[in-house]
Amino acid sequence: MDPNSPSGIYKCTKCGNEETHVQGRSFAPCSKCQNNDWKLVRKTK
Repeated sequence: MDPNSPSGIYKCTKCGNEETHVQGRSFAPCSKCQNNDWKLVRKTK
């Protein structure tokens, strides 16, 4: 995913695990299943 995606809470599309992302940083693989596909749940400031 693009590191410039907005900061927020993202849900793994494979297992449903939710993790935070800070805009400008690289997305890490899901800590539960190692999937690398995320969907934005809620933006944060």
